[in-house]
Formats: sequence, structure tokens, C-alpha cells
Amino acid sequence: MFSKLKEKIKASFSELGVTIKEKYRNSKLPDFFAKCWHYILIGLYYVFWPFIKLKQKTYDKLRYDQQKIVVSIIFLSPVLFGFIVFFAYPLIMSFIYSFSTVQAAGGKATIYFGQYFQTKGVYENPIYDLFHNYKYAFRVNADFPVQLVNTIRDTAIDTVVIAIFSLLIAVMLNSKFRGRAFVRAVFFLPVILNSEAIDAAIDKASTVDAVLNSMGSGALRAIFDLNMFMVSIGLPVGLVNFLSGITTAIYRTISYSGVQILIFLAAIQSVPTHLYEAARIEGATKYESFWKITLPMVSPIIMTVVVYTIIDSFLRSEVNDIINIQLTNANYGYHAAMSWIYMLSSILLLTVSLFLLSKVVFYQDER
Repeated sequence: MFSKLKEKIKASFSELGVTIKEKYRNSKLPDFFAKCWHYILIGLYYVFWPFIKLKQKTYDKLRYDQQKIVVSIIFLSPVLFGFIVFFAYPLIMSFIYSFSTVQAAGGKATIYFGQYFQTKGVYENPIYDLFHNYKYAFRVNADFPVQLVNTIRDTAIDTVVIAIFSLLIAVMLNSKFRGRAFVRAVFFLPVILNSEAIDAAIDKASTVDAVLNSMGSGALRAIFDLNMFMVSIGLPVGLVNFLSGITTAIYRTISYSGVQILIFLAAIQSVPTHLYEAARIEGATKYESFWKITLPMVSPIIMTVVVYTIIDSFLRSEVNDIINIQLTNANYGYHAAMSWIYMLSSILLLTVSLFLLSKVVFYQDER
């Protein structure tokens, strides 16, 4: 019954389609649409004709490397436009705020540039000091400089550890073995678990923390002190502290490596296979192929991974909480000064990292 009904419906729709096609072909619509398309093409030609001539006189006469720069600027132009429209003004105003005392009252903000006042809320008898907010950040606030130094140190260490760990895991996940898709999902799972929703749920689970503490989470440490063992066998104290910090941060390293693993995995899969085939013909081992082919070919991606890891580490830092406290207390000048110090610290770390990596990065197109 249902099969016959299905056949009837199918036949009726097919007949309707044939009828519509025949009426369309016999009508004047095809000629009308052809003429419209013809005029549209003519209009587009005259609209873009100046640009075509400009391209022929400028872009086509450039060298290949110069053409790549022009194309890069064109693709970056939406980002630059968005930055100028939405971020330039707040950035400039925050820079001015960092040297000022800001009075916010009645929906208006009064800026006392280069001035500060002894009593908060009393804007009389100003004291002129252009760098007062920056002095407060480093000298008066006890938490900000300590957390800033800790963040820079931890970020530098975590960046090296996460980059190496992500590359090795990506090489392993690129090989063929059973359950590869499941293992890839496991390594990316912490990225999902570190979302804001999961963090909020975990923060509420104080009962779980109490149960874990009652079970004795430090039992292994009480039985065997790894630090004392490594010191007793003659390892330097600095090396012991470094290794101990890495071992205690294993979960954090795995949690923050998901995106980096995917980036490296995509880079490894883009390496031409004929390079590995030629290496196998020459008798190279997988170890030699990694150092001679894989690592040089993915070295440009290391810069991307380093930039992402540094920015991600700074966004997760406790320094952000210290800076936001100043915003909550309506200390806009202190908040702006701390924000600029924090931003310049991240830029400095990025600059140093990219400068060091630029000495060892291999670009296939330039060799």
C-alpha cells in the first residue's frame, strides 16, 4: 500500500518537473535571463575596468615576493580595518588613562592627566607625577609584580614544554595504529573540559575535593620524595626543581596542548610524502626522517604554536584577576597602567621568542 503511494507521489513530482521544464523552455524567460546576465557582465566589466588596468600597471609588474606581500596586506585589510574602527580609540584612551587619574561621575569621565590625589574621591590639591600609576603597580601593590614575574617565568617554561610535548604527540598520532581516532579525541578532550561551563561546574564540586583529600592525595609523596631522591644521587638543585615542576604540571601540560597538537598534526600531514619515500629508499630510519624531514618542514608552525601558547598562558594568568580588582574599585588609572605593563610584557616575550625561532626556522620556498 505504502509502496504504491510512494510510486504515485514520485511519478506525480517527476511529471510536474517535466512540465515546468517544458514551459520554461517554450517561454521567453531563457532569453530574458541571458540578456540580463549579458548586461550584468558588461556592467561588472566597466565597474572593475579601472582596477584591472591598475593591476596590469602595478601588481603584474612586481616580483613574486612583492606580490605575496601585496596579497598578504589585502587579506589583512579587514583585520586592520576592524582594529582601527573598534580598538584604536579604546587603546589610545587606555594609554592616556595610564598616566592620569580618572573621575567617573554622572555618566561622564574627567581626566586629570599627569596628576593624582592623596585622598580617593577628593579631587583637590593635585600632585603632579606622570608615572604615579606605574609606580603604584610596581611599588605599592604587593601582588602585581610578584604575579607578573611568576607569569613570565611559568609562560617561558610552559611554552617550551608544551611545544615539545605537542610535537611528539602529533608525530605519534600521525602514525597508523588501531584506535587512532579515539586517541586523538582523548588528547583534545581536555580543551573541551577546560571550557567556562566545565570550570563553573568543577568549582561547585567542593564535595569531590573533600573526598579526594580524605582519601589521602599526598600518600605517594609521603612514601617517596622524588626531589630528595634526585638530590641525593647528585643532580643539581636547579635541575631537580625544574623536573619537579614539570612532573607536577603534567595534567596542566596535557590540558593546554590540545590545540597545539592539532596544529602540529595538520602541519605534519601537509609534508609531501615523496620526501619520506625518498628517505626510505636511501635507507633512512624513522628517527633520521624526523630530524631531517619532519622537524624542518614543520618548523614554521612552531612559531604559530609558540605565539598561541604564550597568549593563552597570559590570558589564563592570575594577573588578570589582580588587574580586574582595580577596575572593580573604580581605579581606572591603576587598571590602565597595569594593563599596559601586562601587555608590553607579553609583547616582549613574544618578540624574544620569535627572534630566537627566526634563526632556526626552515622555509622550503626560500631554499
